[in-house]
Formats: sequence, C-alpha cells, structure tokens
Amino acid sequence: MITLLIDVVSNNSILALFDQKKSQKAIEKIRLDHNEMRSENVIPALESLLDNSTYCYSDIKKVICVTGPGNYTNIRTGIAVAKSISLVNDIDAYGLTQHQLIAQTSQYPLIQGDLVVIIHSMHDDFYYQKFESNTQKKQDPILLNAADIMDKIESSKANIIETGNEFLNYLIKKNIDLNNLHSNYLIPDSSLSKICASTSDDFSKIDAKYIKTPNFVKYTKKNIYE
Repeated sequence: MITLLIDVVSNNSILALFDQKKSQKAIEKIRLDHNEMRSENVIPALESLLDNSTYCYSDIKKVICVTGPGNYTNIRTGIAVAKSISLVNDIDAYGLTQHQLIAQTSQYPLIQGDLVVIIHSMHDDFYYQKFESNTQKKQDPILLNAADIMDKIESSKANIIETGNEFLNYLIKKNIDLNNLHSNYLIPDSSLSKICASTSDDFSKIDAKYIKTPNFVKYTKKNIYE
C-alpha cells in the first residue's frame, strides 16, 4: 500500500512516498523550502515526486499530514493538499502534530519514563507536548517559555527531545546541565516507514493545530484612500 507523507510545517519539510511491501525506506522523497510554502509550490513538488517514482495519484491509498504547530499558512497549505487528495482518491487522511511525529519515531514508549518534545518557536519560547508512559491520553501542544519548561521537566524528570539546539543553547547560557536532553533529533526513513504503516487508531483527525505566538507584532496596513 502506498502512503503519502506531507510535512510542510517542520523546518526541513518533505513530501515522501512509502510502500510497506517493498522497503523500510521512502520510495521517493523531496525536500521543500518551508519559507516558500504555498499550494502553488507544493503541488508541482508533489507532481515531481510522483514523476520520479513509478506511481500515480490513484496508487496512493493513505495520506498522513503534519498538522502543526507552526506557521499558519504552511499548516493550512498542507491540510488543504492532504484533504484534496483524500477527496479525489476517496481515501483516508490522517493528521499528527510535529511532536507526535518525533515521539513516534523515537524509542518512545520503549524508553523509561515520560517523554517531552519541544520545538523552537521564537526567542526563548517553545512548542511543548508531553507524552506520558502510563497513559494513552494525548495532550495538545502548548507554547511555553524555556523557564516554564524547566519547571515542568524538573518536577517530572522526563526525557526531552528537541529538533534543533535552541533549548540546549538556553541551558548553556544559564549554566544548566541536563543529562536527559536529546538535541538535534533527526528522523530516519525506517522510523517514518513505521508511522506510515500504523493504523488509524494511532492518528488524530486532520485538524489544524494553531497556537498563537505571543509578542508577535502584526504589520498594520496603511490607508491608501481618503
């Protein structure tokens, strides 16, 4: 079964095709510039992805889309493309957060204890989501300052994964040593393949995960008419 993964939310966004019967690696994968993420750019990239493979739209039987948190435009674009393919092909489309993507491709829940996934937003703010080892309940991502994250992880002693190294840099500036932090996490193709093979119970509805960023200064348009 061919699964299409759409991630136009993460920094190194990708489109990827997986065939569970043939390989644990992607059949074809294309990287996207998340700063130029519009539907008019994603669709040609998807066409190129299919052209470089031996498959076409009708071969896609499942779509998995990263639904946030992150840039509003990118989230909307990814979900729109996923839902369009789902509608045209009459197939299921599923969503997962950036944090779920990282949690499910890491050793969690094989690791001991709870897992916290953090993704940098801006300044010392991070998107935070906790995965508890003793419960199946999923918490939505929230936006926290680095100091607030420290308060939470010090009390829980959870394992922490971050996609970059911004939180690590914050700790270095504060002269804090944190042994249970894994920075610069990278997702191997084999782990993505396992996600694409997961059942519908492992995913949520394909709903956007919007989180308002504080201290964001929106440009005020100037009047051009009297």
